[in-house]
Amino acid sequence: MKTNKTFALLGFIFAFCLSGCSPEDDITIPTFTPLLFAEDFAEGAVDNSILNTTGWKNYAETGTALWKEQVYSGNAYAEFSSFQSGNAVNVAWLISPKINMDLKDKETLVFQSSQSYVSAAANKLEVLISNNFDGTNVTAATWTPITATLPTTTSPYFEFIKSGEIDLSQYTGNISIAFKVTGSGTNTTLDGSYQIDDIRVFNK
Repeated sequence: MKTNKTFALLGFIFAFCLSGCSPEDDITIPTFTPLLFAEDFAEGAVDNSILNTTGWKNYAETGTALWKEQVYSGNAYAEFSSFQSGNAVNVAWLISPKINMDLKDKETLVFQSSQSYVSAAANKLEVLISNNFDGTNVTAATWTPITATLPTTTSPYFEFIKSGEIDLSQYTGNISIAFKVTGSGTNTTLDGSYQIDDIRVFNK
């Protein structure tokens, strides 16, 4: 009987340690960050073809050149280039589907961009937001430039850089995000290319 009591006591201590010193006590549960919008241009991408990603508006404001789909080493992305367009001026827009800003708080935008053969500041990439774009008439909408980290003339070619976290929490209703490039197909100092990838809007 003494032996049985000893085993019972040891069993109780062992069970207490298991319940009170669970390894789960040391596990930190990561914060869940829900995505409101994501695009990496991978679905149905065909290398060097006109970009026709579902829901996106690909629009040439000036000239005829449009954004294209590119695939390199298995990675798909959007690219705009004025090279050999034949147009003295190219202004092209790539505009996201509408994103509902009333579902969450503290909405944040991130993306990645790169450049190739951009040698002048006038050959530029801009990022803009509108809350009144009707999906068709680009120039009739009100577009607000947003500040992001973008490639410069000294950035390594095709090296994607992060935009930084862009606060969108001041917006309500539906918004559209636009990537706008200005260049030239006849001026060789303005015929560089820009690449866009990994766009995310999330609740921070």
